[in-house]
Amino acid sequence: MHYDFKIDSEDEIGYLGATLAYMASEIARSEDDQKKFVANVSHDFRSPLTSIKGYLEAMLDGTIPPELYEKYLNIVLNETERLTKLTGSLLALNNLNTKGMLLEKIIFDINKIIRNTAASFEGTCKQKAIAIEMILTGDELFVSADVGKIQQVLYNLLDNAIKFSHPDSIIKIETTEKHNKVFVSVKDSGIGIPKDDLKLIWDRFYKSDLSRGKDKKGTGLGLSITKEIIQAHGEHINVISTEGVGSEFIFSLPVADEDNED
Repeated sequence: MHYDFKIDSEDEIGYLGATLAYMASEIARSEDDQKKFVANVSHDFRSPLTSIKGYLEAMLDGTIPPELYEKYLNIVLNETERLTKLTGSLLALNNLNTKGMLLEKIIFDINKIIRNTAASFEGTCKQKAIAIEMILTGDELFVSADVGKIQQVLYNLLDNAIKFSHPDSIIKIETTEKHNKVFVSVKDSGIGIPKDDLKLIWDRFYKSDLSRGKDKKGTGLGLSITKEIIQAHGEHINVISTEGVGSEFIFSLPVADEDNED
């Protein structure tokens, strides 16, 4: 919908016309942002729903044998919990400003969250013959953060890594601890990001030409949300990428104070 006001005058009527024209452009931009936000939310819901549907169908048609039901039902349960959190965070995501993002920080094992998130992509990885290799520091590694939002960060980064990886390739997830920080790395050997796009990938709704060709349904909001979640924690996320070689995303989280661990 377009609202055009053209009044060529320098008096009060002209000033009013200019004001109305500005207001009309802001309304149009707001409507466009709202449509893109709804499309992004639909994408966020589609991923876990596709996963749940795939595993349940595989159990029903015998692809997954009964002795493995418990394993895959736990994955389905994790995905339904993620849907519940997505539903609860819709209003928060609608205001994509770091200052408006409410965090519920707890102490949790980041290695466990990584394993659970990777498990939810098992079906997708099998389809593309992609392996996820986890190089995790220690059996448990405790951080202090909002577990639901960090799970969303991991899901977005893994989803992108798989989407832009070649078949028969490996995605590496690594955790390291240094200077009272935990660093999480998600590295692929996929199509990479063009140099000119590196500074733009964090912008809302931005999609590179390579990304558009790879997945026309995406909206380019995932990395923007990812960065704002990490920044809301007072932490940083960086990317190292070479076109045709692959990409590595690294973010930091504060190590949990041992005195506060359960």
